[in-house]
Amino acid sequence: MAFEYEKVKGILVCPRCKGELVQDGDSLVCVNPETRWSYPIVDDIPRLLVDEASELSADAWGEVMQRQGRDVSTGQPG
Repeated sequence: MAFEYEKVKGILVCPRCKGELVQDGDSLVCVNPETRWSYPIVDDIPRLLVDEASELSADAWGEVMQRQGRDVSTGQPG
């Protein structure tokens, strides 16, 4: 069964800051510009564990937000 982001996007949150998550390829990215956490999706299962997360650089996070149609400074919908 494939991970279906659209079905669960309203209930998924960043375990660290409780921010909204957006899917970007094989990861879920927190929209909080202060944390910029990225969580992997492995075998169609989101790994929402802080220990497995990585912090994106400000530039990489901005690129993700731009691809997702969000404001590159706030992460809010554009």
